[in-house]
Amino acid sequence: MPLIYSVEDDLNIQNVIQIALKNSGYEVFIFSEAKSFFSALEEKVPSLILLDIMLPDMDGLSIIKRIKATPKWSQIPTMFISAKGTEIDKVIGLDLGADDYLGKPFGVLELVSRVKALLRRTKDSDSSEILEIKGLKLDPKEYVCTYLDQKVTFTSKEFQLLKLLMQNHHKIVTRDEILNIVWGYDFFGETRTLDVHIKEVRMKLVQAGIDIEAIQTVRGVGYKFVL
Repeated sequence: MPLIYSVEDDLNIQNVIQIALKNSGYEVFIFSEAKSFFSALEEKVPSLILLDIMLPDMDGLSIIKRIKATPKWSQIPTMFISAKGTEIDKVIGLDLGADDYLGKPFGVLELVSRVKALLRRTKDSDSSEILEIKGLKLDPKEYVCTYLDQKVTFTSKEFQLLKLLMQNHHKIVTRDEILNIVWGYDFFGETRTLDVHIKEVRMKLVQAGIDIEAIQTVRGVGYKFVL
């Protein structure tokens, strides 16, 4: 039974989340603030984390920064559930490493659907196979990337992006496919988030010593890894 942690200080929403997800076959623990949440996280790692942004002791954005900066927690799928539902709020949350963003108020069926989709997507993409192309090695299980045995450090989203491109070596991956797999199926809005991440990955590969353009832009379509 998948274990879900929810950090939410509104009692009514706590009840909605708990009842909806328990009735859908999930084990759910609700936390009203960050301190008790992190204590539980130290004891047991859940399958999914649901986060409010506005909390009494530590806001959700600070919480996800800490989660993503901690190797043993960084790969836990995370979804924001927040009343701060503007496009810029969603972009900030997703850029910090969230896998999905659900605005309040929300419907119970949509919540359950989002949770199921996120867990399914995470399971489908959870390949522990080591990828190696011309000295560039990506170990998804250990969350480590090296080039000629020298470590290359990527953020969570950069790592997932490079993994997807390497898995499709010499194949075009469309922008929509990347946004769907790396950022989540409902990543809406006119943003340059993907372009910024591609630029960062390219720069880090060059700094590591890869002197060719390993990630090619297919104009109007997407990207292709050609190392």
